[in-house]
Amino acid sequence: MDRNFAPGLYFLSGGGEMGALMRAHDWSTSPLGPPEGWPQSLRTVVSLMLTSKFPMFVAWGPRLAFLYNDGYRPIFGAKHPHALGLPFVDVWSEIWSDIEPLVTKALAGEATYHADMHLVMERNGYPEDTWYTFSYSPVRDETGGIGGMFCACTETTQEVKSRAALKAEQDRLRELFRQAPGFMAMLSGRDHVFELANDAYLQLVGHRRDILGKTVRDVLPEIEGQGFFELLDKVYATGEPFVGRSLRVRLQREPGGSVEDRFVDLVYQPITDRTGKATGIFAEGYDVTERVQAEESLRESEARFRNLADNAPVMVWVTEPDGRGSYLSRSWYEFTGQTPETGLGFGWLDAVHPEDRDESGRVFQEANAKQQAFRLEYRLRRADGTYRWAIDAAAPRFSEDGAFLGYVGSVLDITDRKEVEEHRELLINELNHRVKNTLAIVQAMAAQSLRQVSEESRPKLQAFEDRLFALARAHDVLTRQNWEGAELREIIDEVVEPYLRQKTKHFEIKGERLRLIPRTALAIAMAIHELATNAAKYGALAVPSGCVVITWMLTPGDAPRLVLRWEEQGGPPVSIPTRRGFGTRLIERSLATDVGGDVQLTYDPTGVVCVMDIPLREASGMQEQASLP
Repeated sequence: MDRNFAPGLYFLSGGGEMGALMRAHDWSTSPLGPPEGWPQSLRTVVSLMLTSKFPMFVAWGPRLAFLYNDGYRPIFGAKHPHALGLPFVDVWSEIWSDIEPLVTKALAGEATYHADMHLVMERNGYPEDTWYTFSYSPVRDETGGIGGMFCACTETTQEVKSRAALKAEQDRLRELFRQAPGFMAMLSGRDHVFELANDAYLQLVGHRRDILGKTVRDVLPEIEGQGFFELLDKVYATGEPFVGRSLRVRLQREPGGSVEDRFVDLVYQPITDRTGKATGIFAEGYDVTERVQAEESLRESEARFRNLADNAPVMVWVTEPDGRGSYLSRSWYEFTGQTPETGLGFGWLDAVHPEDRDESGRVFQEANAKQQAFRLEYRLRRADGTYRWAIDAAAPRFSEDGAFLGYVGSVLDITDRKEVEEHRELLINELNHRVKNTLAIVQAMAAQSLRQVSEESRPKLQAFEDRLFALARAHDVLTRQNWEGAELREIIDEVVEPYLRQKTKHFEIKGERLRLIPRTALAIAMAIHELATNAAKYGALAVPSGCVVITWMLTPGDAPRLVLRWEEQGGPPVSIPTRRGFGTRLIERSLATDVGGDVQLTYDPTGVVCVMDIPLREASGMQEQASLP
């Protein structure tokens, strides 16, 4: 106790910092005046306040001068210490509208109590949310009237915020529980009473919504005898969890409706107390009915595929995305003598002829890496050790989202076809050889027979030899294609090639790719030869400035036709001949008689124009085909 106090001021003794502050404060400017004049009722309550560790304040007199203890200082914030002795309304002006009704009640003699009251204070220079639990009590003076009010309070801001955060987290968890994609339910006690159930669980059990507080047996009577009640009892009794996959459960999901099969992945997890005793069960899982049905459908589909593949006339195989063989049909094993152990994976290559194995593996691996179709031929070992030629072809498989799944392919017993092709190639080569020899013999006989012709007749001999030479060049194109046909552009290039060697001869050739049958190809070759020969003598190819433009197009329809145009440009002036030469007659005859075409030959002064209109379908039904560039 401070022995320097004036007599009668001992009620201000102690009190920590606020006691010292009150003792040193200049009270002359305060509505309370000097402490020596304070009434005993005020002295008593101030003494009680200063010696308490609980946050307290006293508001006294007509202007409610403010006094507070050390416990209240943190609440004041930056308002401390200059708020000491100031009127209540000035100290807490920002919250006065909130607390004035409570102050009024206290000054009227009515005490009030408030828990976690929200107040927006500016105790540190800025508005902040705060919460307080406090009581306002009236204090009577010596006259029996209300001299002021007394407040005991505690700030609960952190507790309120913590509770709000906890509630928000609980709400979030509750919402996550409700919206979880898997079904969940909390069961309590030995009777398995529903405490919680999320939307997925309610959707699973169908029309039943009001299930909380009821037992599983009451809510789901139709699952009696399906083993689920017994599982729950066992988990509760033993404290050991249960895990099940693709369990069938028969549920009545519509009121009065039939019982339907559903399939679930299920976990029963016991909930235990501190002693390890079960107090409830947490049930969770997924409705996997669609997955089970899809798997069943897939198994049925695979069974049908295997049955079809095993009985197909060709060998069938399936691979995974990495190229490993996952299925070989029964016919493969019967043909090669392999087993699933030796044939699957990349073991199928062991049945391929050693000379074909590396190339076959390379082609397959490259196609698999590029995820594109492939086709290859190799010799395949039969169970008796002999080798037979086979065609192996496959297309890539893709899922609905575009993921590469591997291949489904087939292998086909083409040895007989190979032998026929080899025999046919032998015959064609022999035919080509004989045709060439025949043309050479005809050319030699013509040269021998006409050796004695006069000089003026020698151009006719040269023209005849040139025609034979053009025919031979056209034969060369057909020979390269085994007489199955020839590209129009290739035929034209072969015929005009001798003129292209002369740098003064110019051609512009353009048109879509078109494959012709041999008869049409030969007829066009002879026509182009005659036109080029005539142009070299009298037309555009006779002068350095001349040019020949060769174009063609297809006319659409059920009976497609080829329109081929020969147009000479930049040559000497053209006049109509007085007689039809052999070349003209040859063009008309070869196109009209041989292929049923039509020829229009125009002697325009600026250059000869020849338009050939040729049908692309023979009476036999054979048809030329346009091919992609």
